[in-house]
Amino acid sequence: MGSFFILLCFLLFSFFFFNGAFGNTWTRTEMVEMAGYGEQKLSSVIIAGSLLCDTSRPYLHSVPIPGATVAIKCQTGSKRRSKWIKAVTDELGEFEIDLPSQLHAIPDLENKCFIKPVYVPRHYRCYHTSTNIHKRIKLVSSTNGLRVYTSGKIRLQGHTSRS
Repeated sequence: MGSFFILLCFLLFSFFFFNGAFGNTWTRTEMVEMAGYGEQKLSSVIIAGSLLCDTSRPYLHSVPIPGATVAIKCQTGSKRRSKWIKAVTDELGEFEIDLPSQLHAIPDLENKCFIKPVYVPRHYRCYHTSTNIHKRIKLVSSTNGLRVYTSGKIRLQGHTSRS
């Protein structure tokens, strides 16, 4: 008698479950969106700046460094840091980094993240005045889920072979 009752319960449960009696059955896409991980970004954090070489030539004060690599790293808490997020400078020496969403919620981002140049093309011959140069970021705009930070101008010392 006991096994008949268990079998009956199993059959009833299966019937209700597969016929949607317990509510709607959602697609994977609907479940992802309900959990807040949809295709639509809820917020964006952009870090912008420029990399310049201060030359020894009096008529050229600063030269933009295209093709250089800059990277940002953030303190995430619990004595851990994020991975380096890298960007390459454009022809004007400017860069833009779209911070990954898992770093958006870091409190006091301005004091937890820093940017540093990690590669400068050889023909620019610009060197860091210190091997451990770090540049902080500063919030410049925050509207409708978009925060924009800047590192300002990162200046390296040296001279360039370009005129």
